Amino acid sequence: MQRRRFLIGAGLGGLAATALPLGRLALAQGKPEVSELAMHFGLDPVFAPHIIAMEKGWFREAGFTDVSTKTFAGGAIAGEALVAGEIALWTPGNVPPISMAHTGVPVVILGTNAIATAAEKLVVRKDANVRKPEDLYRIRIGLLQGSTASADLFNLARHYGLDVKRLQAVNMRPPEQLAALKAGSIQGLLCWQPWGYNALQTGDTELIHSGTMSGFEANKGEKVQISFTRSVFVASEEFVRRNPAATDALVAVLLRAQRHVADPANRDEVIASFCAKTKQDETLARAIWDDFVFDPVLDEGYVKDMETLTQFLQDSGRLKSPRHPLDYTYSDPLAKVAPELVKVSGRFKI
Repeated sequence: MQRRRFLIGAGLGGLAATALPLGRLALAQGKPEVSELAMHFGLDPVFAPHIIAMEKGWFREAGFTDVSTKTFAGGAIAGEALVAGEIALWTPGNVPPISMAHTGVPVVILGTNAIATAAEKLVVRKDANVRKPEDLYRIRIGLLQGSTASADLFNLARHYGLDVKRLQAVNMRPPEQLAALKAGSIQGLLCWQPWGYNALQTGDTELIHSGTMSGFEANKGEKVQISFTRSVFVASEEFVRRNPAATDALVAVLLRAQRHVADPANRDEVIASFCAKTKQDETLARAIWDDFVFDPVLDEGYVKDMETLTQFLQDSGRLKSPRHPLDYTYSDPLAKVAPELVKVSGRFKI
């Protein structure tokens, strides 16, 4: 997949020339039906737009006067909180909402936050002596089952002709993966940033594969895409049906924040804000920042990534009847503020 930068004046067409700033444009579309806005929040860079929008008061400017964030132990729990109305915005990787949409859970994707294919890393202990794909059969690999990491391992096995059933995947959350790797109870972890970076800082580990490049001896440095991960903005069907103006305003603010985060001129400011909010080390943040490409365009690349992960879920027996991703993609709010960014239109309507 070609990685694109979402920059001011690049790929924005009419948006760059819009007379009203995105926040004021949201207000012009109608006052939100609700003033409260609770959002899912985490510690990785995909939450930089949320941080910037809160810090600069753009949510308040759009009519959300009571903004809060909530963290969850896992993606499934956050998804349940979304449907229960405990949060209005969920920002997961794309596997959980695909799975939920296929099991009758009423969620819709409002757009893409960031392409994160390069952010997922398979890191192993050096003493495991992994040199070729078949060596993975000998080690225990920590990953969070049901996450995008599961899809990565499946795609890695398929690309290199491995039997995925012979791979020893151990279900654990990222912090547990890192501790187990250091202790030697697992010999590898497959996870997103910053956990891959942290694992590599121990000195006795090595990168065997990223989401986009091989580290095996025979094809080291070769571009091999095993990740089709995107960070996506997700809402419940109930929220968007009951609060159409609030949904429009929310998407407008998020787009404004994405544009700010992706502008190279704002890099230092954004990283500083991200580190202050998440208590992350700035050296770490700078090291992993370019693994995330903030790109809101809904196009065939989005469809391909979603369909590839849908196929993974089907092939692994987790769903039987695949749905087209555009069936649960709600692109109308994005089209209202930046129609040139909607190359393929979502079919969900309110």
